[in-house]
Amino acid sequence: MIKKLLIILFTCSSLFSSSMFTLDNVENLKFHFTNYTTFMKKEEKESIKKFIIKKLQKEGFTFGEIDPISFVVKIKSREVAEEEYIISIFIGLAEEVTTTRDNNIKTHAFTYVADTLIESENPYEDTLEAIDYLTCQFLTAYRDDNE
Repeated sequence: MIKKLLIILFTCSSLFSSSMFTLDNVENLKFHFTNYTTFMKKEEKESIKKFIIKKLQKEGFTFGEIDPISFVVKIKSREVAEEEYIISIFIGLAEEVTTTRDNNIKTHAFTYVADTLIESENPYEDTLEAIDYLTCQFLTAYRDDNE
């Protein structure tokens, strides 16, 4: 009986959120972009940054306010053959949190994380596509939490 009840509770609780992250009341962001690639030109890097910021602003996020949550994008790559790359792309939200440990320690933590690893012969285009996908995943989770 208890086993059935636990299964029902677990199933019902999982219906209310599509993400294990809490994105309630996230509105103000500071943008951090780190690029550890050899294939990306300066203009392409700036284009990706503008693409992400525009997509987030369209959803209602603001940038440049006091005490923002950091939206972090990190791209790393390694050339594995001539013009063939393995690319790691990470996005996350980093913010100051208070732990529930003794003394309620204030620290920084990632409160949202998504990443992907791709193999590519067209690294810029595939990186942009992967960033678009990860950003869309973030925005979907954000919308779900803020309905």
